[in-house]
Amino acid sequence: MSDDVHVEASEPLRALALAIKEAGSIRALATKIGLSEQYVGDVHACRRQPGPAILLALGLVKVVTYAPATSQEAR
Repeated sequence: MSDDVHVEASEPLRALALAIKEAGSIRALATKIGLSEQYVGDVHACRRQPGPAILLALGLVKVVTYAPATSQEAR
């Protein structure tokens, strides 16, 4: 991936809310993307973190990065 495009941590939740609205309901979206209604609802209600399957359905992937600690953070 040559273009570094980063989104805020809240972006998956906004994308999920839009996908639910477009599908008509949590149940309809869950059926469409092949995930359980309970799981999609839990992610939507912030009871669970979005996993790879739901992120992929939203066109996203999780990328973890690390940066050097400052001297104050290292204490």
